[in-house]
Amino acid sequence: MSSSQTIKQKVFTCLTKLSDRDTHSLAASELVTIARSLDTTTVPVFLSCLYSTDASDKSPVRKQCVYLFGILSETHGNALSPYLSKIIANIIRRLRDTDTSVRSACVNSVSALACHVTKQPFLSFLKPLSEALFTEQEQNAQIGAALCLSSAIDGAPDPDSARLAKLLPKFQKLLKREVFKAKPALLTLIGSVIEAGGASGHVSLKNLVPCLVESLSNRDWAVRKAAAETLVVLANVERDFLSEFKSDCLKDFENRRFDKVKLVREVMIQMLESWKHIPDTSDEFSPPPKSQSSSKGSIKFWYLVCE
Repeated sequence: MSSSQTIKQKVFTCLTKLSDRDTHSLAASELVTIARSLDTTTVPVFLSCLYSTDASDKSPVRKQCVYLFGILSETHGNALSPYLSKIIANIIRRLRDTDTSVRSACVNSVSALACHVTKQPFLSFLKPLSEALFTEQEQNAQIGAALCLSSAIDGAPDPDSARLAKLLPKFQKLLKREVFKAKPALLTLIGSVIEAGGASGHVSLKNLVPCLVESLSNRDWAVRKAAAETLVVLANVERDFLSEFKSDCLKDFENRRFDKVKLVREVMIQMLESWKHIPDTSDEFSPPPKSQSSSKGSIKFWYLVCE
């Protein structure tokens, strides 16, 4: 029996054992061991086994197969470059999964892939994930696409801020569409674009700030919370270029600090404080504020559960 056949047999045996609670842990551990021991000839065989699973398989199988994409990237890095487009396509297909843990695994694996598979341009992530975001009609898929793209931006060493800047107006238009249901996740994505430098420049800010402020009055408290968190990110990243917006925004923010939802009130207060540190238009110099940590990392998975 060839090494490829041996690998295939081992993987399918483990995938079968994943469905059984008594053998799940051992099978999951063995699959990770196999993934880390692959060579250039057996990587595609292992990947083909992962691709073969679908919605008919049990949830632990679906989750583990997505998780293993991340393990492969951590171990083999740029050796996965030839297979990246197919891996991303497979992950996108799984974003409709009804199980939150599977969709969370998608977000984790995309982050790992962006961090470790760097030989391919960032467009390899940006194009398919943004297309999924703009075309998917199903809410889980929309959430997953937004959070996967956000994770890719956060994980990539060079997320191509110029391309992100061109996409930012499209994200803002999507945010204003009533039929788009994944607005909290989209706001998290916009926060990642801001952190990557995709919102720099007067024109970008002139359109972005009103869009985010408008979202603070959304009927959905999760949207209000996400908008406030994104405005915190904006204040920290683009602090020296927001002076002209400061006065009007602070007036609006003062009215928002009494939100009826406690979680939202807490973020609104943080937002208000972060914007107070923005220099006034008359200030020539102003010391930078202490960094206020963004809770964006944990937010991604919170939205997957709550939506």
